[in-house]
Amino acid sequence: MGPRYGHLGSIHGPMTRPNDDRIKHAFNRVLESVVGQHHAAATTTLQDDPNGRLSRCVERVQAEASEGAALVAECAPHGRVMLTQAQHKLATLEALQVLAEAANA
Repeated sequence: MGPRYGHLGSIHGPMTRPNDDRIKHAFNRVLESVVGQHHAAATTTLQDDPNGRLSRCVERVQAEASEGAALVAECAPHGRVMLTQAQHKLATLEALQVLAEAANA
């Protein structure tokens, strides 16, 4: 693999830090892809507050997981799938939270 070029820098020099707007945009894109269109649309007012949006998405996905668990308890056929998807989203949101904390450090 050859040297990397572009806005990320190269193997021969330090990477440049993108501006805050690009960081927020990238964060929002990743968050939206993790939580899905429904949760993303419900939190668009928080696009300029990444930590607040992340926290609100975690709350919404936790509620989704609780709903899935309730459906599992009622033996609803789609409850297990809903619960599993919510658990995967929560695990990914936790990883994104770690990255957000590191970016703010």
